[in-house]
Amino acid sequence: MKKWNFTTIAILMITLCLTFARANGQAIIISFYNCENFYDTINQANVIDEDFLPTSERGYSQKVYDVKSKNLASVIYNMGKLANANGIALLGLAEIENKLVLNQLVNENSIKKYHYKFIHFDSKDPRGVDVALIYNPAYFTPYQYKPFTLTDGKHFNNYATRDILLVKGLLQKEWIYVLVNHWPSRRGGSASSVSKRKWASTICKKIMDSIEKEDSKAKILVMGDFNDNPNNRSIKMLKMINPFMKLFKRGIGSIAFNDRWNLFDQILLNQNWEVKNIGHTTFKDNETAFDLNYCKPIIYKNSQMVEMTGKYRGYPKRTYNGFLVRGGYSDHFPVALIFTLKTTINR
Repeated sequence: MKKWNFTTIAILMITLCLTFARANGQAIIISFYNCENFYDTINQANVIDEDFLPTSERGYSQKVYDVKSKNLASVIYNMGKLANANGIALLGLAEIENKLVLNQLVNENSIKKYHYKFIHFDSKDPRGVDVALIYNPAYFTPYQYKPFTLTDGKHFNNYATRDILLVKGLLQKEWIYVLVNHWPSRRGGSASSVSKRKWASTICKKIMDSIEKEDSKAKILVMGDFNDNPNNRSIKMLKMINPFMKLFKRGIGSIAFNDRWNLFDQILLNQNWEVKNIGHTTFKDNETAFDLNYCKPIIYKNSQMVEMTGKYRGYPKRTYNGFLVRGGYSDHFPVALIFTLKTTINR
């Protein structure tokens, strides 16, 4: 009898999942994208946004802002066509200044037809960059949502950071919980800042624990720019399934620095998403249209999103390199999970 190794089986699973999704015309895509300094051009009170104004040294003009918005929308549009999906179902975002930029983004011509909605709260981050969740009403209906601060008596009293956004809702008749994160940066070095990310992880885990205490079968997605890799302690503290670990072990990343790739952007699943029966084609239960077992993790990019020449060849193409306008997208590539569509055959 021929023996099959784990890698071969995994490849077959992914191939079958995508085949079934394409055959039925749809898939569910859940994604995350750090948009890197997605500011409007208005000087907002109580926000350190002076570097991103028309009068700044960068010259962050209406034209630069409009190009950035259109570019980000084009990424959302192209990701939403993967596996013949009908747009992205859920998209977590980081480094969003406010609702104004979100309104402009979802109303860009390339994605306006999907009628995307968003959930956003202003955090106390002094730079005014927040997290948000964009959702496609054709797939997802939000029910409850709230931000969680990382500030308490001992943490982030002098310099606030981004909140964690929790959203509960129905994804194709399946209740899920989504936590959108942007953990503290490695400014000053990874070692000196690691305690901040461990604290963010602690808060995130407490939120998850409170959900699972009320509903032991709850399906939880934790997505974000964690400023840590899949093998770092802060990520492991969450005790979640990490579909992106294999990509990381292959040296594939979402952001580059000093010619080294990191995979800071990830989407994690709690144990209630344990992979079961991927590749099957017959279901007796018609209630849920989608098989919410993850199928394939990807880091999305196309040629327009990549620097093709020069010192940063192969890096994500940014809006600016220093003070030089590049007319790009972000210093991060987005990440996504592609979920399968159930093929229902009644017998």
